[in-house]
Amino acid sequence: MKIKKSTLLRIGLLVITILISGMVFASLAEDLINRETLSTLDPLFGSWLISQTSLSGDHVFSIITFLGNALIISIGTGLLGFWFAKQKNWNNLFLLFSVVGGSAMLNLLLKNIFHRSRPVFPQAFLVDTGYSFPSGHTMISLAFYGAVAYIALTYIKSRNWKAFTVTAAVVISVLIGFSRLYLGVHYLTDVLAGWAAGGLWLAVCILGDYWLQYSKLRKVESR
Repeated sequence: MKIKKSTLLRIGLLVITILISGMVFASLAEDLINRETLSTLDPLFGSWLISQTSLSGDHVFSIITFLGNALIISIGTGLLGFWFAKQKNWNNLFLLFSVVGGSAMLNLLLKNIFHRSRPVFPQAFLVDTGYSFPSGHTMISLAFYGAVAYIALTYIKSRNWKAFTVTAAVVISVLIGFSRLYLGVHYLTDVLAGWAAGGLWLAVCILGDYWLQYSKLRKVESR
């Protein structure tokens, strides 16, 4: 079975994404463990950003950060999962649950490996508990909205709408990550690591989806 050039290109981009995301996360983790440059600047950057905030901005970013809340993502995953099950679209159902469930478990594992305490900024709008590295909101929301965009692309024919869908997923993920900094509940390296880990896991799951589709097509052709 011959694989299309466009599919090979996508697979190549996914592999590159996995490699770059892995290197970025490893670099941030090493920086944190060895207390090197970036991690030592975290409190300074956080304090500066908090000093630039406003009450109206706090309310806006409180709404934005809620889009990455476990409840919202769980409801979104459940509703989409129910629809896929009703349509008997087991591929998308498996992909969605793998992306969201896997990213949540991976985030919990990483938090318990690094044991980084939450930042404490006196003027911060929110105070959160639990470990800080990597940011769960950032990591899981990138994986979830990225998976939704990837699945949506299979239904969308218009190039403009495809571009809009991908852009919307990226913008939402970026805003959620930034909201964690703005509200003072994470350090910069927490958010950067969340994007890296979320992007890596999403790329791995999508690559797995390509492999499953290819395997099924080969079975059909061999009959």
